[in-house]
Amino acid sequence: MSKHSYDVLIIGSGSAGFSAAEAAASLGARVCMIEKGKLGGECPNLACIPSKALLAAARAFRNVQETKTFGVACGAVAFDFEHIMRYRDRVVEKLTGGGVHGDRYEQLLKEMKVDVVYGNAVFEDDHNVLVAGDRFEAKAIVIATGSTDFIPDIPGLDQIHFWHWYDALSKKRQPKALAIIGGGPVACEIATFYATLGTRIVLIQRSARLLTREDEECARFAEDRLRAMGVEIVMNAVVSNIVDGRGGVYGVHVDVQGTKTMHAVEQVVVATGKRARLSGLEEAHVSVDPRGSIMITNEQQTNKKHLFAAGDVCGSGLMLTSTSHHEGFVAGYNAALFALNKRTPKMKQDERVVPRITFVEPEFASVGAVAGSIKEKHGSVLVGRAEIQNLGRAFADHAPNGIVKLAAHPKTRKVLGGAIIGPHAGEIIHEVALAIYANLTVDKLAEMIHAFPTYSEAVTNAASNLTLE
Repeated sequence: MSKHSYDVLIIGSGSAGFSAAEAAASLGARVCMIEKGKLGGECPNLACIPSKALLAAARAFRNVQETKTFGVACGAVAFDFEHIMRYRDRVVEKLTGGGVHGDRYEQLLKEMKVDVVYGNAVFEDDHNVLVAGDRFEAKAIVIATGSTDFIPDIPGLDQIHFWHWYDALSKKRQPKALAIIGGGPVACEIATFYATLGTRIVLIQRSARLLTREDEECARFAEDRLRAMGVEIVMNAVVSNIVDGRGGVYGVHVDVQGTKTMHAVEQVVVATGKRARLSGLEEAHVSVDPRGSIMITNEQQTNKKHLFAAGDVCGSGLMLTSTSHHEGFVAGYNAALFALNKRTPKMKQDERVVPRITFVEPEFASVGAVAGSIKEKHGSVLVGRAEIQNLGRAFADHAPNGIVKLAAHPKTRKVLGGAIIGPHAGEIIHEVALAIYANLTVDKLAEMIHAFPTYSEAVTNAASNLTLE
């Protein structure tokens, strides 16, 4: 067994791990990254980028179908599902560089002078990690192992070849009917893609509505849009069992408050959330919370002063690429300071303002607190509201309706949250995010001149149309 020593060891190469490597290397630390699969982790290889490529293809198909409104004739409109999946593959390959592990990412790490070792990492003790028979020792270690799917205990699920959510983004054959278990962003995006291309979808959600962390009015709007696309949404639902009916059909038995139904589908997708990936970390003896996520300080430090953690393994609740990237940089920076014994002030993570987007049609974006939680905390809340359909740009584009909502402190009038469902919501939300970050009032947003005609005008309209609730 050979032994290797470094200043900083990073386990995982996803958004958190890559960012940690960049931060640690920038301080002059000798850094080694351990990755058991493809560099870049889940986001570029399985999740964020593949799903957006597929949704872009679906959007193109939908837009071509609507050209008659503008006096543009396109003739018969069709799609090639296998070609769409090949487009998805090309996008991923272009971003990652292709190759076994991701040539582009390997080159970036080489330029940062970060060594890479491929294999499964297992802690021998809190200073040593074993990989493929070799021992790696470091003065500081960043744990960025990500998350694993939460698979619910449903009778019969283990007897069928169900799809994990990421399988739904890579299969070469389009199913005719699909049951999606879950009601979060991933489930809604998969439903949007397949429904646009004509697959019959039943979305099965345990709660009383979809997207439960988001503004209820906007979430209900998203539900209505999905239904308009033909998606059947079953709320307050418990999947009691799944039966393999043979012949390529599964029977999904659902109980809705005593009312039992059965849905015959060709495939079942499980999109019920994620849990921290702790396999191989046992001998590190880091503290975890009741949900099994590593507990950290705002400096990304665990209960062991030389061990840091970042990303999904910390279970921040959001599990977003953006938060993982931010946490990873803080963890890598502070790990390098510890390893190099530098007295430079430590970095602290700041996740007060984190925009989040669900890529349904139209996009649904939000940031900060929802109005209900603000009212619960302060007794009342200022709510600003505007509809997309009243904008000149929406008339010109023949755009679907949408909503912009702002939530502000009832006394200081500072912007505390916002939600947008409408065209380009994922871009517009950053104006609201900046307002929260800069402690601006709704009055400042109302005063700001916006270009005409744009969808961003709705932010000003909402800031000018306030009610106390």
